[in-house]
Amino acid sequence: MDKATLRSTVFDILKRTPQTHFHAIENDVRRALETYERHDVLLLQEVLWDLLVQGVLAPGKNSLNLNLPFVHVTEYGAQCLEEGRALAHDPDGYVQQLETSVGTPIDEIVLHSVRGALSAFLTGGYASAVILLARAAECLFDRLGDTLLCDGGADLPGRSEVAAAPRSSRRRAEAVGHAVRNCALPESLRESVDPQLNGLLALIQLSRQLDGSPRWPEPARDQVLGFVLLFPEQCATAYRLLDALTP
Repeated sequence: MDKATLRSTVFDILKRTPQTHFHAIENDVRRALETYERHDVLLLQEVLWDLLVQGVLAPGKNSLNLNLPFVHVTEYGAQCLEEGRALAHDPDGYVQQLETSVGTPIDEIVLHSVRGALSAFLTGGYASAVILLARAAECLFDRLGDTLLCDGGADLPGRSEVAAAPRSSRRRAEAVGHAVRNCALPESLRESVDPQLNGLLALIQLSRQLDGSPRWPEPARDQVLGFVLLFPEQCATAYRLLDALTP
């Protein structure tokens, strides 16, 4: 039994029964999955404790059963389950969706940064999650900038600013965004460039000041959750741009 399958099944169970008990969840999993075996209970415990640490579950079922193994879905957890936010609590599923959205091999630094961002987010390190997602965004802007500079289009407005800006910097990201908007792009792609690139740029702006120093205060969980959930489509747009801009 793999953890991703267990996690997805537990999400479905919690949607139906938000106030429950560890043993009741295991019984429901056993009925739902023919491949579930007795030794899989240890992996199931890992899934449930992950959800407790992440704030999706909390101890207690009612006033008479306030302690573990009784649990209930928190208000935050209910939002995750009802609005599809639970994907952020399923790292394997998230990366799979990211790869499906992009459709082409993803740069290793992007995948590594995304996995690190998810780990940080799920343990409450929201500033760290933003910084790691921003590193992925910087990689995407660097790739776009390299493509623009290799295009040979010396007359492209903003190209000199891209060439002058340091790699992996807010300046380069802003210069690339400006230059891309002046490129001849397919109409369907042009419509999505502004919102998607602006979302990636917002990650970089939130992670650091213009001079590169850290930004404070720490972002809120819901704010970072929004960035996490929006990133797959933003990343896919960046890769579609790379295809469109490659000579």
